[in-house]
Amino acid sequence: MQGSPDLFGMEMSTTGIRVPDPSMTPASFPNKMLPLGGASAGTTPKDDIGGIARPPLSPHKTRLRLAYVIDCIHDWNLGGTEKQLASMVKALDPQVFDPMIFILQTPDGDRVKELGCPIVFVNRDYKGQSRYRSFTNLRAALRRFQPQIVQTFFIDGTFYGAAAAWLNDVPVIVQSRRNAGHWQKPYHTLALRLTNRAVHSWQCNSRFVAEMIQRTEHLPKDCIEVLYNSIDTDYFAPVTSNGRLDARRSLGLPLDAPVFVAVSTLRHVKGLSTIVNAASKVRLQMPHVQFIIVGDGPQRSELTEQIARENLDKTVHLAGAQKDVRPWLAAADLGLLASHSESSSNALMEYMSMGLPSIVSNIPANRELVQEVYFASGNEIELAERLLWLWGQDELRQRMAKDYRQTAAQFGCVAFSECLRNYYLGLAAKYIPGATYGG
Repeated sequence: MQGSPDLFGMEMSTTGIRVPDPSMTPASFPNKMLPLGGASAGTTPKDDIGGIARPPLSPHKTRLRLAYVIDCIHDWNLGGTEKQLASMVKALDPQVFDPMIFILQTPDGDRVKELGCPIVFVNRDYKGQSRYRSFTNLRAALRRFQPQIVQTFFIDGTFYGAAAAWLNDVPVIVQSRRNAGHWQKPYHTLALRLTNRAVHSWQCNSRFVAEMIQRTEHLPKDCIEVLYNSIDTDYFAPVTSNGRLDARRSLGLPLDAPVFVAVSTLRHVKGLSTIVNAASKVRLQMPHVQFIIVGDGPQRSELTEQIARENLDKTVHLAGAQKDVRPWLAAADLGLLASHSESSSNALMEYMSMGLPSIVSNIPANRELVQEVYFASGNEIELAERLLWLWGQDELRQRMAKDYRQTAAQFGCVAFSECLRNYYLGLAAKYIPGATYGG
């Protein structure tokens, strides 16, 4: 049940947690410019800690400085949180915001050029130095940038970032909570409760996670915001029948066989062994079916052994990590998501945007995005039954494709940019009294 939208285009749920109003289009968001602070700009400075020139501003305008603190970047394109952080930075209006990313651990290779945002590698030898040194390096880097808002991601990013921001008297500290806490031990919960005392706002990517942390960590409801993941609906667009055949030709897939695709990091929490077990059952009635798992991760060798043990080498294929998953989705007839735990699945949003009918595990975050078709997490028999049943429901698959696409439009880039803008400007207006914006 939803309530009335507030100034920033948000609605209060029955739990008191603020969520985006799905009825509001980008054009209906308020145009009121809210006061905020920021260093004066009218030049194009090149910061010695970022090394990338900021875009020029109109005379007398100021920008809100945002510091994003994260443990590490495995891959901007593949990782869920990393991918959404990249989307956030790209969605920010450079005339309004001045973002910088602080990475605690230097990644292998060069993975940051495409963002066009200053990047600070806080610790060149993160694993080889003390935690105290890592923390003081971060605090010094933040002090040089002097952000008005610090937002933290992942475990170390959250603990180090919140403490450094608090000691540096940063006006606003935001904590990102983007998973369902499957990794969380009791000592993590205790540490988070202590860290929470310094935090002003908690940003979640699903209502499920927002309600969970409010309940388990006793957080104030009106300080929890839901900002759903973003999806480029123009790029992840449905394909025609000919487009599907072209995709299959380019990938070397059979043109006339059923193709079911799962995009996922290869980890146990993703439930991929359930898909492999289900494939062995589906193959008995659909001998030419193809299951494609797109992604990589620590479970790859285990899955490879499972596929060989079940004699599924010609049925289940591990496609590995792909910079662009769209061709694989374009080639597919159905999408699969078997996760035991999710906060909000990027893969499912991509399926939805492509209009790809899917079968997903019956967990809260998935139910928040789609209304059908579910199977009990970990139950390969039920998954196989659902796959065989849905394959015979042509009209239902067509309706699901249409419904998915319509729902995905709510999470497009323009709407996401507006929600993000209103969120940060709202925080600045609330916690930086007397600050001004614009000229």
